[in-house]
Amino acid sequence: MLRFGIISELGEGEYAGFARVSFDENDIVSGWLSLPSGNTRTTKQWIPVEVNSQVACLMDGRCQQGCIVAVLWSATDRPPEWAGGDTVGIKFADNTEFYYDAAGHTLTVNAPDAELNFACKKVNITGDVNVTGEVTATKEVTAGALQIKLTQHKHPTPAGVSGIPTP
Repeated sequence: MLRFGIISELGEGEYAGFARVSFDENDIVSGWLSLPSGNTRTTKQWIPVEVNSQVACLMDGRCQQGCIVAVLWSATDRPPEWAGGDTVGIKFADNTEFYYDAAGHTLTVNAPDAELNFACKKVNITGDVNVTGEVTATKEVTAGALQIKLTQHKHPTPAGVSGIPTP
């Protein structure tokens, strides 16, 4: 049976990925119900759910067994401003958000108070890069087809050729 309720408790530890749901019309609080996810085996997808979120559940007649099938929008909890038929993304409680607009061919990351960390073998960027702010490199910087190295690059000056920069 389809039942609508409100998440009253989120599981931790061995109950991570589960929640208890309050069904107000019967003053019933469910046992631990599985939260919905796109993937749970070797590929895992985790999207945080909050207490007081409205949910749809498939339950047995006594509300003893079942699962949460969806977290629902409501008049109070509305989609983000950028949500639409051509966008997919996520907005976090601290207003950090990232989304892709297929119609505009734009991936947007808004994280004004967050730090972005990338840990990978190599980052490849094809296209123009604009930086507002400082750039810090802990290793040699090599630029262009001529493979000019920043720490070895010299410029002619009226006083002669500049030397290797000193920190």
